[in-house]
Amino acid sequence: MHQSRSPGRPYPGIVPLLEAAATQPRLRRLYPVTSYFTLFFSSSTSYPWTVQIGWIQPLHNGRFVVRRCSPSAVIGEADTAEEAVSLVLVSRA
Repeated sequence: MHQSRSPGRPYPGIVPLLEAAATQPRLRRLYPVTSYFTLFFSSSTSYPWTVQIGWIQPLHNGRFVVRRCSPSAVIGEADTAEEAVSLVLVSRA
């Protein structure tokens, strides 16, 4: 864990999530925010965040957990960042 928190070493899974989210027009309209190693999407660019869609948390085993925004509930797990982004988009539909 200490190595993943070192400067210049992003938490595993965050960078692929950002790249996968950037390919989605609906998500490009929102501001990506990371907090506690979790990616969520806000319509505001500063605190307090206005979370518009669920959030995605990378796991240490390389998988991802996708949660609904409100009420907070696990939607599912995904093997890849692309699958996780697809799940979070479905949660909003």
